[in-house]
Amino acid sequence: MRKRLMIVASAVAMFAGLSASAAVAAQPERASDPFVCPVLTVNENAVESTDGRFNEIGEGEYTFGPGAAGSAETFNGNVPSHATNGDGSGSPGGPHSAPGDTDYTAIWSGN
Repeated sequence: MRKRLMIVASAVAMFAGLSASAAVAAQPERASDPFVCPVLTVNENAVESTDGRFNEIGEGEYTFGPGAAGSAETFNGNVPSHATNGDGSGSPGGPHSAPGDTDYTAIWSGN
């Protein structure tokens, strides 16, 4: 019984140590001015029938809302730099990642 108690106590102490070290780890670098701009492939008829709800961002790809107009919806700002479209290098109307790419996300960096 004493041996089991020692094993449990050791496991608890080890878990507490891991939790404490994770809590004091440095915060990752954050993207500046991130915004939401999903990349969509939309049928041309759908674009025409939605009265301006879709904005073209180039090469037959669209987004909705103000994303393509340069006044995209801002995000909460708590986004790691490389968790943004194109690992931080994507831009609407310029080179960017789309659904299916490994570095695609609808959250973009404002850099």
